[in-house]
Amino acid sequence: MGVLGSNKILSLDFGSDSIKGVEGKHTSKGIVVDKCFSVDLPKGLYVDGEITDLDQMTYLLRSGLSENKVGQLETHGVFNASSVVMREISLPKATKEEIEAIINYQLEDYIPINPEDYIVKYLELGSRMDDGVEKLVILLIGIPRTTIQAHLTLLKNVNLKPSVLDYHGNAIAKLIYQGGNINGAYNGLQNIACVDIGSGQTSVSIVEEGVIKVARVVERGTEFVLEEIRRKLPHLGDEQILEYMDGISDISKKNIGLDDEAILSETLRDNIYGILDMIEMIFRYYKTREVSNEIDLVILYGGLSKVNGIDNLFQEFFDLEVTRLKTMEKVKADCDLSQFANATGGLIRLKEVKKK
Repeated sequence: MGVLGSNKILSLDFGSDSIKGVEGKHTSKGIVVDKCFSVDLPKGLYVDGEITDLDQMTYLLRSGLSENKVGQLETHGVFNASSVVMREISLPKATKEEIEAIINYQLEDYIPINPEDYIVKYLELGSRMDDGVEKLVILLIGIPRTTIQAHLTLLKNVNLKPSVLDYHGNAIAKLIYQGGNINGAYNGLQNIACVDIGSGQTSVSIVEEGVIKVARVVERGTEFVLEEIRRKLPHLGDEQILEYMDGISDISKKNIGLDDEAILSETLRDNIYGILDMIEMIFRYYKTREVSNEIDLVILYGGLSKVNGIDNLFQEFFDLEVTRLKTMEKVKADCDLSQFANATGGLIRLKEVKKK
């Protein structure tokens, strides 16, 4: 495919608390976002990449598209789920046809799945020498057929024109690769860890020179943290909790006291540390795969990334350079990029992932 389009595309990022949409295009000069919007979802309607009530989801998405005056556009969907499986493998140098034949006949040797239940694609990651023999390195990506079908059915139900269904790790990798200078300060870095602290879960993607190398899901996100705060401070309503969170000056600084604000701050801090411990295991896995694997920068985005000082907390914990995603040199958008990063990355079409 590979041709950069000039027509507007709709990109929808599916999350457990909302569907975030951007309307725009990817050109040779960069990414232009003309419109951003969000469709709120009730708890339990969208869980770990699964739509639990297609009729209700159809109604809410149709209403959201109508309210935001979105037409019948070509649509790219972006989602994440723990059911997505990835495996890096190396094969002898071979033609495209030979690679596809090897994957077809030996898939179960590489990924412990039933091939009939998954659609498997692959990305060519380059080559490396193995015992003096040049090997082709490939990333296999398996997505459940039922997950793909449910999203495509939803998009068709609301009269959109689905053409791509992508996952968060690949969408953010494309954005990092195409977006240029990050926050006016970071450019040309090789290994970047992208941490999306979403509502239901936290997605961790490690990108090397624009190619996704590791993508994992941590089963804790904003909603888990809010539940813990509600448990400690049951007399506070959700709006009050969010107001307190917005008022925190620096979550990396310990707040001593027994008032609601201090208890909330420390509960939030403790639970972020719980997420950090899980992220650390993913970082450790990446670093132990090859001696040269280091992380040059951690980028934070998604719901909890808005908490003041969270970048300082990450930086102290990991002893790495950390920044909250705010701007990118080649991305023109009026919306908060930290909340619409996956949807914006979903606009981009590069050399497409190849189907098995």
